Amino acid sequence: MGIERVTHYIDNVLTEAQARMGLSNTRLLVAWYTNWENKQSVVHSHPYHELVLPIGGSTVRYSVDGSVYLVHVGELVYFPSQVYHSGNFNIDDAQSDRLVIQIDDALWQATRRRVNLKNADWMHELTVLDSEACRKWDFKGLFIRMAQSQELSDSIRDIVFEAQVAEMLLLITQATGSGQTAAPSSTSVLVARAVAYLQAHYQDPTLTTAQLAQELYASREHLSRAFKECTMESIHNYLTYLRMQHCRKALEEGVSVLNACTESGFPDYSSFLKTFRRLYGITPAEYRAQHRTITH
Repeated sequence: MGIERVTHYIDNVLTEAQARMGLSNTRLLVAWYTNWENKQSVVHSHPYHELVLPIGGSTVRYSVDGSVYLVHVGELVYFPSQVYHSGNFNIDDAQSDRLVIQIDDALWQATRRRVNLKNADWMHELTVLDSEACRKWDFKGLFIRMAQSQELSDSIRDIVFEAQVAEMLLLITQATGSGQTAAPSSTSVLVARAVAYLQAHYQDPTLTTAQLAQELYASREHLSRAFKECTMESIHNYLTYLRMQHCRKALEEGVSVLNACTESGFPDYSSFLKTFRRLYGITPAEYRAQHRTITH
């Protein structure tokens, strides 16, 4: 089966706004992403585990916790659940094509225990496998089979998913144990500290760039410049996206719009409403109603 036919077996691509909700009606999702323009995803996390295999076009630039990773065609990147990251696509080519595998955390953890991978270090951080390991163990073929398995009947689909995820976990452990991984292209200790501080204190409505610089004993100008280079975002935007993640989760759980706003650290309600609509195309109240419609 050629790689082109995988599109006949995949569900619609999840948008960033939907990603926070987790997977719907499936424990494993395979999707084919194509970017035709030089596009950057906002800083986000999701409750499932995600693996990305670039299969054509440009190198993909990912930013995670103060480190920048350039993931080339044929390499594989793993994002643990709840890890904040952003990506930049079509850096130097007409398009970027990627196979993306999203795995429910319950399935991931159950399989990990079943194959006795309790202490696999690679599961706790972003990991990039080099192209040689990906070719040797044919991750592309495995992911295509995962996509095809979504066509199976309910009675056997989950059993096959578990077997395929077990195979994948064991192969990644084999590759990482053999040193077949790629290091980040750049890392900033200062930015890593800044990101950790923002993730721990984003609910503080008084938090500003100046305050962050003071906490880290750095000049505001130097911190802002280094932060932008490593994360592809300004400190203000990064903080906004962290707050939006928390806010959307609260809305999905039925919290009122006003309480979701204040509990997420937004200092100004009117500005929050405008930003939410600009980012997601709907109002917070509409987002809350849509999610309640989906879940109920």
